[in-house]
Amino acid sequence: MKGTMLSLSSHWTVGDLLGSGGYGRVYELAGGDQPAVAKFVPKAPGADRELLFTELEHVRNVVPIIDFGEHQNAWVLVMPRAEKSLRQHLADNGGVLDPAEAVLVLADVAAALVDLQGSVVHRDLKPENVLLLGGSWCLADFGISRYAEASTAPDTHKWAMSPPYAAPERWRSERATSAADVYALGVMGFEMLKGHRPFAGTSVEDYRELHLHHNPPGVDGVPVALATLLDECLFKSPATRPSPENLLARLNRQQA
Repeated sequence: MKGTMLSLSSHWTVGDLLGSGGYGRVYELAGGDQPAVAKFVPKAPGADRELLFTELEHVRNVVPIIDFGEHQNAWVLVMPRAEKSLRQHLADNGGVLDPAEAVLVLADVAAALVDLQGSVVHRDLKPENVLLLGGSWCLADFGISRYAEASTAPDTHKWAMSPPYAAPERWRSERATSAADVYALGVMGFEMLKGHRPFAGTSVEDYRELHLHHNPPGVDGVPVALATLLDECLFKSPATRPSPENLLARLNRQQA
């Protein structure tokens, strides 16, 4: 793939492979006026759904799509190259962030959830999909996202999830709402502060049992307001979790 020329809206040259996962491969790109990467998504049924989420200019803290199209048997999405992922940032800091920095990360992601609410549910929040770009922590990888009011079709990856971060309603095959993203953000917050996730499963079945029927441990050693907020994000019932607006407001107060 290295050295391949892409003719989309602009012309690009593919560089080194940077990473790969279940929904595509990411390569370094040259040719634009800023450092960029390309995500190649194989043309499997439903794969083109990620192209639906290329116009999110009104949403804060989302990695923008600056070019897109297709190449051979893949859809291509071009994005600015981020500095690093939250997963890498955690690794660089021994797996744990101090409360003040964790609040900054959570507030950036919560701002994105506020702007997405009622229109898009991400459905796959995790540290790998939160990237540092332009000084803000931004959401990326909308490969299994869905429009909030859309019907669930067979090709929408309804069953796709990252088990350590999946809300109880995902395991019950219920329609995902912004509350599922709030739950995943609660798992991420716990992980940033404690250095491990609230549930330590070893299999998909373990995670299903834990998310559905076990209460997470409390977040000790951090400000009470932050610990309380994360506890609420991890409530089993979606209706009892904070809304994205409430979540962001409370995080902003903790930065004041």
